[in-house]
Amino acid sequence: MMFLDSAFGASIVERLKVLGYKNVEEINFGGKSPDQHQENMRACMYAKAKDWLLKGGIPADDENLAQQLCLPGYHINRSGRLVLESKADLQKRGEASPDDADAFVLTFSRPVAPPQPEYHPRPRERANSHSEWMR
Repeated sequence: MMFLDSAFGASIVERLKVLGYKNVEEINFGGKSPDQHQENMRACMYAKAKDWLLKGGIPADDENLAQQLCLPGYHINRSGRLVLESKADLQKRGEASPDDADAFVLTFSRPVAPPQPEYHPRPRERANSHSEWMR
């Protein structure tokens, strides 16, 4: 599955779909969060990534990704929802856009389960008599 930010990825999504790819999904970072505890989709994805990272999900030597994930500040709004610092506000603080972190958190935009093998039960051999069933 491939997830792309709708801000700059829209043209890429369209091109991939024209090429026949069906496993591409456009994600709106500012769109509605499926979780009532986050203000938007970006905050939701970062929160899910944080929960996953608490289990040790990225290599310890990936300093760039670790720093980018820690860049955005946050607050809880009057509705009690998590709000992440915007990229515009990050830039006002002199920080670069956390593009690698955003690409990483996109993987938490939708639940994606690994493919499950199809179950094909073996046909049983028919027993000729009651005694054969008891073996």
